[in-house]
Amino acid sequence: MAIHKKGNKNQPSNYRPITHTSIICKIMESIVRDTIMDFSSLIIFFSNKQFGFIKGRFTVLQLLQLLDDWTLQLDSGKQIDVIYTDFEKAFYKVPHHRLISKLQSYGLSTDLIVDTKFSM
Repeated sequence: MAIHKKGNKNQPSNYRPITHTSIICKIMESIVRDTIMDFSSLIIFFSNKQFGFIKGRFTVLQLLQLLDDWTLQLDSGKQIDVIYTDFEKAFYKVPHHRLISKLQSYGLSTDLIVDTKFSM
């Protein structure tokens, strides 16, 4: 099955593939994700500036914190410069072999890391 992303609906490249998995697979995925996230929080893997995809750190909270920071800066007469970037396709540019090496160097069990030759 595929979901339309954007652009011309007649072009296959404008669709994102999805898969339907069984309940057992979803439960296992949830267990693995939770285990990795618990492990990551133990070694302080994420900075306090990381929001989204982390339990309790919603992107709305990031916007509120940003608004608070900007208000403090403006109230003290300082200038605010902003650079916006688009990370829409950032995941596609991740060197997966380097990512796997990083995860292993942090002590993540190799049983939890899937070989990219089979998963990508």
